[in-house]
Formats: sequence, structure tokens, C-alpha cells
Amino acid sequence: MSKTVNLELLQRRVQVLQQMVALLTVCCVGLAAFLWLFESRGNVRAAASESLRVKRLAVVDDKGTERIVIAAPLPDPVVQGERFKRNGAISGIAIYDPDGNERGEDGGTLFLFNGKHDGAVLTTHSQPTMEMVQNRKIIFKNPSDAPDVRD
Repeated sequence: MSKTVNLELLQRRVQVLQQMVALLTVCCVGLAAFLWLFESRGNVRAAASESLRVKRLAVVDDKGTERIVIAAPLPDPVVQGERFKRNGAISGIAIYDPDGNERGEDGGTLFLFNGKHDGAVLTTHSQPTMEMVQNRKIIFKNPSDAPDVRD
């Protein structure tokens, strides 16, 4: 082979390599643009979401034990490791202890207050009690001889 043929062969190979580099560059730029558009559209969709529709939402701890469940309907409660049948289907929020038992078996308390220190307290702990509070003072309690709930 002469030097001229070798030079022409090398020039053709360089041209092919240049074309391949150009094609790969175009492909990389196109892929980057596609990924950028895909990602930005996904973010726009997520930001525009106004609602989330699920039948059940569970929050679990590090061990995978359900600690809070929001469901329609709620599962039957577990107390002391034993599952009990509810009187009827209910929807709402259940809070569980680290062992998976539904809390509230010994009673529960609900506090509803505004920024003016007015509100209501309902409890089932020592006995069912309702308090109405205005400006941090109890204005109604039933039963009247029940201990103050807010202590």
C-alpha cells in the first residue's frame, strides 16, 4: 500500500469518527433535554395537585409497625395483641402504640382551643367529662364534680 492510500484511509476514518462524535453529541443533548422536560413537567403536575384520593394511609415506624392509620373504613382494633370486632364500620384516624395496639382503650382526650383561650375539652379517662372554657376559665363542666381535665 502506498502512503497516499494510507492517508486517504485515515482521512475517511477520521471523518467517520467525527460524524459519530457529532451524532453522539446530538443524542446526548436530546436525551438531556428530554429528561429536563420530563422532570419539570412532573414537578408541575405535583405542584398542581389539589387532592390525594386514597382509601387507606398508614404511617409506620422504623420497624415497619403501623403507628397511625387514616382509613375508610378503619381496620378492627388490636388490644393487648388481640384483634376485636368493631360494633360497625367506621372511618377516621387510629393511633397505635409501639406494639401495634390501638390507643384509646383506657380513654382519650380531645382538646379544641382557639387563640383566645376559648375552647372545649372532652375526655373518657377517669370518667366521661365535658368542659367548656372561656378565657382560660371553665364556664361549664359536666359532671360538675369531675376533676379538671386540663391539669
